[in-house]
Amino acid sequence: MDLSLSKINGTNADLNYEALKDSIIEKLHNTCKEAEVIVLNNFPVSVSSQTTIDFIILLNIPKKERSWYRVETADDRHYVKNQIIAVSIVNEYNNSNIKINGSLIEIDGVYIDFEEDANKIKWGLTNYLSTNCCLDRRFITVHPITWIKNTMSSHTLNNILINNQFTYDKVEEVIKLNHYFKWPGYKQWHDSDILFEIHIKKIFERASKDSIDGYITKKKIDRIQSKLDDASIKAYKNIGSKLVEVNGKAGTGKSSDILKWMLRLSVDGRKGVFLTYNHLLVYDISSQIQSYTNRLSPEDRKTKQPTTAYTIHSYFYRLAKKLGVLLLLTENRINELTNTIDSRWLQVETYFNSVRKSENHISLAKLLMYVQSKWSIAEGTKREAILFIQHLESLKSLPNQEETAKQFKTYRNDKLSKLGNLESSNIFLKDYHKVLERILQATTNLDTFLSDLDVISKYNLLENVMGLQPEILEKDGSGRINLDKLKTRYKKGLSGFRAGRIAYIDEAQDCHQLERDILFSIFGSNNIVIANGGKEQLVRYSLLCDWQISRNKKIDYYKYQKRRNSYRMKPAIAALANHIATWYEIDLGIEPIDTEDHGSVLIDYSKSSVNHIEYINKLKIIGERQGCSNYESLLLLTSAESNANGYFSTEENSSVSVNQYDNIIKDYGKTKNDWDLLKEANSKFKDIYFWNATGNVDKRKLSPPGALSVRSIYYESCRGIEAWSVMCFNLDVFFEQKTQEKDADNYLLESLFDQLNPEKRRNMYAATWVLMAITRCIENCYIQIQDPKSSLSKAILSFKNRYPQYVTSLSN
Repeated sequence: MDLSLSKINGTNADLNYEALKDSIIEKLHNTCKEAEVIVLNNFPVSVSSQTTIDFIILLNIPKKERSWYRVETADDRHYVKNQIIAVSIVNEYNNSNIKINGSLIEIDGVYIDFEEDANKIKWGLTNYLSTNCCLDRRFITVHPITWIKNTMSSHTLNNILINNQFTYDKVEEVIKLNHYFKWPGYKQWHDSDILFEIHIKKIFERASKDSIDGYITKKKIDRIQSKLDDASIKAYKNIGSKLVEVNGKAGTGKSSDILKWMLRLSVDGRKGVFLTYNHLLVYDISSQIQSYTNRLSPEDRKTKQPTTAYTIHSYFYRLAKKLGVLLLLTENRINELTNTIDSRWLQVETYFNSVRKSENHISLAKLLMYVQSKWSIAEGTKREAILFIQHLESLKSLPNQEETAKQFKTYRNDKLSKLGNLESSNIFLKDYHKVLERILQATTNLDTFLSDLDVISKYNLLENVMGLQPEILEKDGSGRINLDKLKTRYKKGLSGFRAGRIAYIDEAQDCHQLERDILFSIFGSNNIVIANGGKEQLVRYSLLCDWQISRNKKIDYYKYQKRRNSYRMKPAIAALANHIATWYEIDLGIEPIDTEDHGSVLIDYSKSSVNHIEYINKLKIIGERQGCSNYESLLLLTSAESNANGYFSTEENSSVSVNQYDNIIKDYGKTKNDWDLLKEANSKFKDIYFWNATGNVDKRKLSPPGALSVRSIYYESCRGIEAWSVMCFNLDVFFEQKTQEKDADNYLLESLFDQLNPEKRRNMYAATWVLMAITRCIENCYIQIQDPKSSLSKAILSFKNRYPQYVTSLSN
C-alpha cells in the first residue's frame, strides 16, 4: 500500500516514527491501497489546564474504489475513514511496577487516576478545533490517549496505553474500547481530500498564532528562567523541608514567584500542582506552563515532571468525588432513581420478550412505534423504553435477550454515572463546607469516616466512582465490603493524590481553614508553598486564613516577605488604587514600577457602544505597539446581571437532568446569550476573537483563550490576571452590587468592632472587589461610569482632581 507519514513541528523524542509507520502498514495493507498520516508534534497550545497534548495523529484514508479498512469490535464492525488521535505522554513511571485492578491503575503501591486527563484532552481539543479552527463541532470525534511509558508491562485500557512503544495495533486496542470508535475524526474529510488539506493547514496556522508569546508573556518566561535573587533562594531551598510562605501586596509578584519555583523544580524532577481562585487564572497559568515547556530542549522536555493547575473548587470536587464523599452524601436520591430505573427495566424486558416472540429481529423503528402507540403502561416506563431504544440506534434491530440485557447494563451505568455527577455537583455547591468536613475526616480519621457513613454497606453506590471490584466484598454473600480491603483502597487512593507532588497555593489568605487542613493532611506542610496577601485581598471569606497553625498544632514555616513595589502597575494605576483604598479606609500602599511613562486613567460617562468600540480599538493598538498579543493587550470587564456564581464546571459530552417522570435524560442546557457590546464589536473587528465568558455562555465548550483572544469576563473572574489595558464597564454598578451582598456585612468581623458601622463595612467590602479589578492594569485603566452621583464615581472624581496629569476624560 501507499502510506505517507509527515511530521509537523519537529519531532518527539519519545516516538519511534518508523515503528509507528510499520505498524500502520501492517494493520491496513490487506485491504487499503492508500493512506496518509500526519503527526503534529509538540502541540503548542494549551487546550486543558490539567494535561498537555504531546502529539496529534491525523489518519486519513482517501475515498477510493476497493480501498478500505474495517475493524471488528465486540458489538459490530466499523469502517475507518479518518481519525484524530490526541496523545499525552506520561514519562515518570518508566521503571515502575504497574498493576491493573479493574479500572484502577496501581503504580508502585498507589492508585493513580488518569481518567479525567483523557476527558480534558478530548473536550479541550474538540472545543479548540470547533471554536478556533472553525470545524463543525457536530462532526468532530477526538480519540484521547494517555500513553504511560513503561518498560516492564503492557496494558490497554479505556483511553490509556501502558507500553514502552507507541504502535498502531496498540492504539487500535485502546480506542476500540470507546463507544464513539465508529465515528470518523471529522466526517467531511472522507468526502473531500482537499478539505482535509485545507483544515490541516488551518489547524497548524491557528495553533501557531495562538501560541505566540507577546511582550508580557516573554517577560514572564524570561523571569522564570532567570536566576533567583538571594532572598528568593533562601525560600526556594526550604521547599520540601517546611511550609514556604510568600507574603506581599497585590501586584508584587507572589504568584509569579511560586509558579517560577514550581517550573524550575519540575525540570529537577519534582511534580507540582498549582491551585488558584478562578478558571481564567488557571488558563493563564497553563498558558505560561506551555510557553515555558515550548522553550525547553527536547531532552529537558522529556524529563520535565508534570505540572498542572486547578481551581481550588475543582480540585476539592475531584477529591470528594473520588473518595465517594459526594455520593455518600446524596445516597437517598440516587438509590431512589436507581430502584426506579431497575424496576422499569423488568417491565421493558418483559415487553421486548413478548414482541420478540412474535417478530424476531424486529427493527428498532417498528419497535419504537409499538412502544409509542400499542403499549399501555405508565408514562415513565414508556419513556424509559423509548430512551433505551434511542440508545440502541446503531444496531438497527432488536438484538437477542442476552445482548439486549448487556446493552441495558451499559445504558443504565452511563445514566447512573451522569446522575452521580449531577447530584454530586448539587451537593457540592449547596453544602460545600459539609463536604470539606467529610473529606478532612477521610484524610485524618479514616476509621470514623467509614463508620459514620457505613461505607462497608455501600458497594453498589460506590462501585463505579471508586472502581470497586467484587473481590473486595466479604465472602459470606452479605454484599458488605471487607473493612481491611476498603481501608487499603482508600489509603492507596489518597496516596495517588499526593504522588510525590508539591502543592502551590495562590491567594492562600482567602482559603477556608478546612481547605487548609485537608491540604496539610494530603501533602504534608513541608510539601506546600503558599502565596499570601493581606486582608485587602480577601474576597472569598471574611477572615484571613492562618497557615501557621492547623488542627491546634503549630506549623514550621519559612516566610519570604515581598517588597511593596508592584511588578506591573505604572504610577497612574498604582495612584488610582491607593486613592480608592484610602477613600474607603483600606490599607493598600502599593508602590509602582520605576518608569518615566506613568500610564493613564480614562474616565468615560458615555453609554454609547460606538464610543466604547472606538476605545477598544485604540487600546488594542496601544498594546500592539508595545509588542503585546491581543490576549495581553486588552481585558474587558463588566458587572454580572445577577449574583449567581458557579464555582466549577464538569466536562462531559453531555450532562443529565431528571424530568417529572423520574427519567434520567440528557440535558443540553439553556439558550446562550452574548454580551451585547461584544456582538457589535465582533462585527467591527476581523483580527480579534472576543473570548466571552459572560451571560449564559456554556463554559464547557469554551477553549482556553489563545494569543488572538481578548478576554471578556465578569469582574468576579478577574482575580490574578492582567493586561496592558483593562476596560472596566459599569464599575460603579458593580460596586453597588457588592455593597448589597450578604457577605458584605461579614467583612472583617474579627477586627475593628467599634470603628466600623454597617455602611462603612459594606463599602470596604465592595472596594476590595473594585481594587481587585483596577490592579489588573499595567498601563491603562478605562473606567466607564453609569451614574456620576454614585459613591464610587465621587471617589474617582476626587482622584481626577488630585492627579489631573494621570486622567483623560472621554465624556462629560
